[in-house]
Amino acid sequence: MSGQQVFEQFVDSADRNDQPRKLISQDDFELWQKDVIWDALHGIRYGQSFCNRFNITDNLLYYTTWPVEQLDNYIEKNYVDRS
Repeated sequence: MSGQQVFEQFVDSADRNDQPRKLISQDDFELWQKDVIWDALHGIRYGQSFCNRFNITDNLLYYTTWPVEQLDNYIEKNYVDRS
């Protein structure tokens, strides 16, 4: 099991014991993806920017240095409303 899978499993199990995750719309996610450049210029990590923008507490997302593509997949899987 890779380190990423261990963290994802931990996050998934924590969610089952806690409040449901806050979901955001696809439009809000896409708007943030355009605005994140400003945060990056100020030294704010990608996941950190997402958490700050949407007032989300997710330590894995906040502190990770995964590639942007992996972070986008994680965010879409866990925070973007698909309804």
